[in-house]
Amino acid sequence: MPQKVTLGYAEPLDDDFNEELFPSKIGGKPRWLDPTCPLSADKVICDECNKPMVMLLQLYAPEDEPAAAFHRTLYVFICRNGRCHKAAAKRCMRVFRSQLPEHNRVYIEKNVESTTSNTMSGSEESDDDDIAWEVSRDLKPASLCVVCGLLGSKACSKCHSRYYCSRDHQVLDWESGHRKRCNADVNGKIEGPEHDRYLRRTTFPEHLIVSEEEGEAGGDAVDNNSVEESDDDAEDDEGIKPTDNALVLVSNESVEDSSVDVDRAFLLFQNRTAKSPDQVLRHARTPDSSQAGEPLYVSDADKPELGVDVPRCRFCGAQREFEFQIMPQMLNYLSVDSADPSSIDWGTLLVYTCPSNCSKSLEQKADRSDAYLPEIIYRQNFSSQGIGEKYVRAMHGDDSGFEKQFESLNI
Repeated sequence: MPQKVTLGYAEPLDDDFNEELFPSKIGGKPRWLDPTCPLSADKVICDECNKPMVMLLQLYAPEDEPAAAFHRTLYVFICRNGRCHKAAAKRCMRVFRSQLPEHNRVYIEKNVESTTSNTMSGSEESDDDDIAWEVSRDLKPASLCVVCGLLGSKACSKCHSRYYCSRDHQVLDWESGHRKRCNADVNGKIEGPEHDRYLRRTTFPEHLIVSEEEGEAGGDAVDNNSVEESDDDAEDDEGIKPTDNALVLVSNESVEDSSVDVDRAFLLFQNRTAKSPDQVLRHARTPDSSQAGEPLYVSDADKPELGVDVPRCRFCGAQREFEFQIMPQMLNYLSVDSADPSSIDWGTLLVYTCPSNCSKSLEQKADRSDAYLPEIIYRQNFSSQGIGEKYVRAMHGDDSGFEKQFESLNI
């Protein structure tokens, strides 16, 4: 039976973004599920450069079971320094799960018909059972780092009005403009626009993630190992067009068009994504299904091994299962330099999470110190075996370089 897959696409921020309580987005500063308990920098220090990572994306993925996962967000952090990504993914990438039950101290639910604005659906017509949410007025959000949005555990010693997650970001803010305006901040003035723009470059550009079912994006859902022939007319040219091509190869090797140019997994990957070439994310977790989702691999080589590369949940002992993957197309929205061989790059990033959504009674913890449960992220690169220059064309819908391979694999 074909697995259900939800595709994610990057779009510009809209006018309602600041009112959204549970966004899914790329880049920018995190929007914490629990504003009183942001993640601390010590959880996301890069093992290569010893500097705080920044958020790549956050994904709101609520589930019915258990009750503690009624609100559920996954946060992915990576190091901004591309050189660090030459090391294993676990050294420069992190993923955390945060969740809250329906009834909690952060959000208050109200009937949609009792309000005329700020509804989650944005629709004027709603059923009596529809629920809108608002943050409790008694809630006191924690101080956040002005640079990256992590827990602001340190304050400027002079003005005490700007907070930082680490010494690194305090120095960055000071040297990028706060030095000149620190006393002005005491008088109630704010940082200049140039300073703000500089700090925004520390994080990745911010985009919304919008979703639709894979069948709706172009044809029926298909099995990973049973890919039907692509329809040339099904190519989708709508949506955001990247400003530059960040899809770079692990190898620059050029090869001739033969049946051994690329591996089978890559051909399946290209054939499966051809109808929706702008997808930046694939979510394949279906809690009500007895069968775990499967990733769409970019290569036959370097596939993760459950129990080894993907260890069991250390809290409940359950074997983590695949939940979603980050596609190479997302690199187009990160303002990375595709011409730089040391820039950030990946074939796909696979995220595995606890199938039980174990929570360790997080809501009962007074300090919420373990409110972010670590999960597993695994990086798979494109094979260096014969992808060559045809890859870039293929990822933009031109698979003309792969006719012989598709024919040989009967796909």
